[in-house]
Amino acid sequence: MTALRNLTLAGALGLSLLAVGCTDTDHHEHHASRDYDHYDRYDNSRASADVERAVGTSRSLPRDARMVDEVRGGRMSYTARDSGAVSLYDATARTVVWDGHVRDGDHVTVNPDKNRIEINGKEQADIDLKSNHRFELYSTDRSRRY
Repeated sequence: MTALRNLTLAGALGLSLLAVGCTDTDHHEHHASRDYDHYDRYDNSRASADVERAVGTSRSLPRDARMVDEVRGGRMSYTARDSGAVSLYDATARTVVWDGHVRDGDHVTVNPDKNRIEINGKEQADIDLKSNHRFELYSTDRSRRY
């Protein structure tokens, strides 16, 4: 009888350790997945194919790009503080849809509702921006970032 009770306790203990181990693994995978999502902006291999991209646009963001504005269903703008590049990232589709070069003082505006991407008031691309998507504007200008 004692052997049966010990076996039952050992089985219960083993199952509880297994359950705790699974919880810890799920927790680790959740963090790994979240960390991977951060790098999706730099790796376009999982991008959605149902969005239009401007001709000649890079497949991924430069590693030194920093977000300067974001919007869903509105207008965004950015004034360059030095020469560099700007990229429009469709966060919903997980892909870069446009990129271009700017000089110090250039004003970039993006209005997905009107399918407009402009630098200093001049249209830069004729592409369909999904107005219900979330967009992020990135810059690689060489200005100090302190």
